[in-house]
Amino acid sequence: MSVLESTTGGASVLAGTAVATWSEAEPRRPSIFWSGTAWVSFSASFLTAFTLPIIGKMPVGEIPLTAAALWALTTAAVNQAWPGALLRQPLFRRLLVAQGIAFLGYIVSDLYRHSAPHDIERGWGRMVLLAIDILGVAYLFGRSPRNLVVFVVGGALGEVASAWLFGPLFGDMWKFGVGAPLTDLVFLVAPMTGAVGMSLAAAGIGAVHFLLDYRSFGGVCIVAGTVCLLLKVRPVFRLWLAPLFVALAALACLWFFDGTRSRHRTTRSDIERQAMMTAAFEAVERSPLIGHGSWFSNSDVYDNFMRIRFAMAREAHVGGFADPNKRPDDMALHSQLLVALAEGGLFGGAFFLLFGVELLRALCRLAIVGTWHRLAPLYVLLLLSALWNLCFSPFSGAHRVYIATACGLLLMLRDGRPRAGLAFGDQQAVAGSATPYGITGLVHSGPL
Repeated sequence: MSVLESTTGGASVLAGTAVATWSEAEPRRPSIFWSGTAWVSFSASFLTAFTLPIIGKMPVGEIPLTAAALWALTTAAVNQAWPGALLRQPLFRRLLVAQGIAFLGYIVSDLYRHSAPHDIERGWGRMVLLAIDILGVAYLFGRSPRNLVVFVVGGALGEVASAWLFGPLFGDMWKFGVGAPLTDLVFLVAPMTGAVGMSLAAAGIGAVHFLLDYRSFGGVCIVAGTVCLLLKVRPVFRLWLAPLFVALAALACLWFFDGTRSRHRTTRSDIERQAMMTAAFEAVERSPLIGHGSWFSNSDVYDNFMRIRFAMAREAHVGGFADPNKRPDDMALHSQLLVALAEGGLFGGAFFLLFGVELLRALCRLAIVGTWHRLAPLYVLLLLSALWNLCFSPFSGAHRVYIATACGLLLMLRDGRPRAGLAFGDQQAVAGSATPYGITGLVHSGPL
C-alpha cells in the first residue's frame, strides 16, 4: 500500500454497509489497462461531438453520462451513502441545490410567460440534463482522477472525428474541427518540458489561433500560459507579480489581435456578439426576478436582438449576416449566465452565479498558492475556457457536458487528491502535499 493509500484508504461503515473510499474505488492497475469508468468517460466525451434530435440537439455522450448518474444513484440507495469522495463534498450539494433553484426559476418564468410547449420541453430538459451530466461526471472523476484526462482525450478525438465525417461547422476546420483538440494535445504534452516550455507552447498555439480567426481561444491560451509561468514563482511573490503577468498577457492578446484581424470578419463577429449581449442585458433589466421564459418563445428578446444587430451593422457599414429572419429555434444567445438570467430570472441564474464564483475562486487559488505539476496547465485551460464560455458562449448542446466537466474539475481541486503523480508518476508534485491545489501547509492549511 502506498503512502497516499495509507492516509486515505480503508472503508467507512454507514448503516451497516461498507462504503468504498477514493483509493478503493478504482484499484491501481498497470497503465495499459483501462477501468470500466475510464471507458465510460471516453465514450461519453467522444460521443459528445455527435447529436440526436432530442430536446433540441442532445449530445449522444449524455447517454453514457446518464447511465453513470443512474448507477451512482443506485449505489447510493443501496449503500445509504454517495459513492466516491467527490459526491460527498459540500460543493457538489451546493451545485445541485443551485441547479434545482434555477430549474424552479425556469418553471415559474415559463408558466408566467405562457411559453410554447416545444420551448418548455427544450428549456426544462436542458436544466434536467445539466444536473444529470454533473452527477455523471462527478461520479466518473471520483472513481479515478485519471478519468479527467481520459475525458479530455476522448472529447478531442470525437471533435476531430465529427468534423471529418460530417464536415466542420461553417466549413471552418480549424475553429470547429482540429483547433481545440490540438490545443488539448499541447497542454498535455508540453508540460513535460517544464513551466517555461509550457508557457512558450501556449503562446505559440495561441498565436496560431489568432492567425486562423479563433481569437477567443487564442486569448485563453495566452492567459493560461501566463498562469503556468506564475506557478513557478515562489508563492510569497505571486500576489505582487500576478497583476503584472495579467497585464502582459492582455498586451500580448491585444498585439496578436491587432496584427491578425480581418476587418470585415472581425467587425461582423463583434457586432453579432455585442448585439446578443445587449439584448440579453436589456431583457434582464426589464424583468430581473421573473425571466422571459425558455428560449424567449413568448417575448420580444430575439426581435430586439435583430433590431440591435441591424442598427449596429448599418452604422459600421457591415453586412453578410446569415438569415436575418432566422427562427428563434435556430439561434442561441452567446452568454450562459445572461441567458439563464434573462430566461429564468434571478433564480434561473442561481447555478451559473455559483459556478462563476467557484471558477474565479479556483483560478485565483491555482495562480496565487498552487504548485506546478504536469496537469496544472490542463486544469488552468479548462477553468479559463469554462469562465469564457460562462460569459460568451451559448447554454445548449455540447456546452452542458463542458460545464459538467468544469464542475468535475472544481470538485477534484476541492478534494485535494487529483495529483499529476496519481496517474502519471509525477511524484515530486505529490510529495509533501495532500491539500487542495497542491498547497503546502506553510501556505494554506485550512479548507477552502
